[in-house]
Amino acid sequence: MTTTPDGEPTSVHDRIEEIQKRYGPEDLVTFFIRQAKPELVGAVERTEERLRAAGVDYTAK
Repeated sequence: MTTTPDGEPTSVHDRIEEIQKRYGPEDLVTFFIRQAKPELVGAVERTEERLRAAGVDYTAK
């Protein structure tokens, strides 16, 4: 959730927006991405915090 379809770094919020734009407002994928957004954002935030705590250098936008 932190890379674009081309593999470039991005934020989870930008990635979710990109998915919704790509599939369109009425697509089933968009519906479920909207439903899962809090869990997806939370998972990314927890993972990034663990990486920082472990001293791992990672690319985040």
